Amino acid sequence: MEVTAAYPGSFGEIVQGKMENRDILLSCPVDVYTEVKLTECHNPVRRANLKKSSNFLFNILKSWGYEKYYKNIDIEINSQIPQGKGLASSTADLCGVYYCLIDMFNRKFNELELVRNCVNIEPTDSIIFKKMTLFDYKNGKYSCTLGDYLSYDVLAFEGYGAVDTVEFNHRDLPELSDVTALIPVLKEAVEEKNLEKLAYVSTESIIKNQGRLYYEFLDRIIDIKKRTSGLGIMGAHSGNALGIIYKGREEIDFAERISQKLNLKNIKLYKVKTLKKIST
Repeated sequence: MEVTAAYPGSFGEIVQGKMENRDILLSCPVDVYTEVKLTECHNPVRRANLKKSSNFLFNILKSWGYEKYYKNIDIEINSQIPQGKGLASSTADLCGVYYCLIDMFNRKFNELELVRNCVNIEPTDSIIFKKMTLFDYKNGKYSCTLGDYLSYDVLAFEGYGAVDTVEFNHRDLPELSDVTALIPVLKEAVEEKNLEKLAYVSTESIIKNQGRLYYEFLDRIIDIKKRTSGLGIMGAHSGNALGIIYKGREEIDFAERISQKLNLKNIKLYKVKTLKKIST
């Protein structure tokens, strides 16, 4: 038997920080995917290099009382999502494995089960949820659904080097900045589908946490945003990528042309678009 599933990554976080003594974040899915395939076999060798996904696979099977099948299931992952950039590549992989498993064993989707098992592996992105959700990404003990995902375009500026999410979150880092004051604005943005307010929140969030994860090219990106009428800045709070939010294709295409002429060193430039809905 063979089953497959595709799951999107995200592009950084709209907000990440402290709220009521919790570390929370909120992200949106984008049109870059990981593809996961689970195959029944006698010698599962491909999963040997996929430690997180393999551990997740075992944990889910054990929770169902099906751990005896672990020795006969292999994992293959083909991902378009940049690795180690804070773009939810690992979360997408785990979600892909989960959707394959519930298909393979004819199980019903269980959100709490998915959350619990993802967080057990590593800090987890909020794209595991079907709607925009404030999420305690380290412990999974808090979530607050705000509304439907919003559609917008992001011009991405990806730096070199990679960040391991688990290792990064175990570093002796300054605490995340308090973002409590941003949450009412974020809720208004989602309710009103107001991209200007959303972009304000994402910009403030990345600037507030510059002391925790320093972006040497942040000032350059802010300058490009101003020159190209971008709505705001967003970025990976545990990665190496920043982006500028635009309303639509015409604006982002103009910004891309301007940015290409700047010959930014050690920066990869590309476009992504958020998804209004996650389909699996």
